[in-house]
Amino acid sequence: MSNSGPFNAINDVAIAGLVLAGGEGRRMGGDKPFRQIGGRPLIAMAVENAGRHCDPVMISSNQPPETFAAYEANVVADIPKAGQGPLGGVLGGLTALPDGVDWLVTFPVDCPVVPDDMAVKLVSAALDAGVRAAFARHGDRDHYLSSAWHRESAPVIAKLLADDDRRVRAPLQALDAVAVTFPRQEGDLSIFANANTIDDLAELEKMLAARPSKGL
Repeated sequence: MSNSGPFNAINDVAIAGLVLAGGEGRRMGGDKPFRQIGGRPLIAMAVENAGRHCDPVMISSNQPPETFAAYEANVVADIPKAGQGPLGGVLGGLTALPDGVDWLVTFPVDCPVVPDDMAVKLVSAALDAGVRAAFARHGDRDHYLSSAWHRESAPVIAKLLADDDRRVRAPLQALDAVAVTFPRQEGDLSIFANANTIDDLAELEKMLAARPSKGL
């Protein structure tokens, strides 16, 4: 959890964090959230990332809540039902936002290394632009699931899912989401790296071992 409570430095705006851990991880042989890098489960790394500036932290999964009992995070299921892809998880998180918290920042479990200030920068950029969503851009890639969503974006996502449009980019486009560019850090290739296979895990572990200033 955030050491500073439910509010952060951007005008006392409350931000909730949602770890997207609902994928089956078939290319990894299943059980993706609990695959490890350097002895740490991906889910632990993602929950830690979210807890830097978000409170509460939730986990998006359709597994029984006790699966994640080791983590101080509520488990929220997809809405309207399982099998809707990541947008079902985002909608579930938005629906579970507590009173007084209008922003949700998502952290994919298979992207375990993100900038420490990602949540604050995403929400700040959306507020500055007067829009209800923002997403991360790094190098020449957009990371649509490393993103911030205002609670008022929920009806937009719900309508797209009702129309069987599960593309994460679709609601971001509909909401005129702003792209927030995070600069490359020299010598560190691990930022925003995805771990979708066993080989990806091994490669990411090598990257982390070679980080110039941080370990795991």
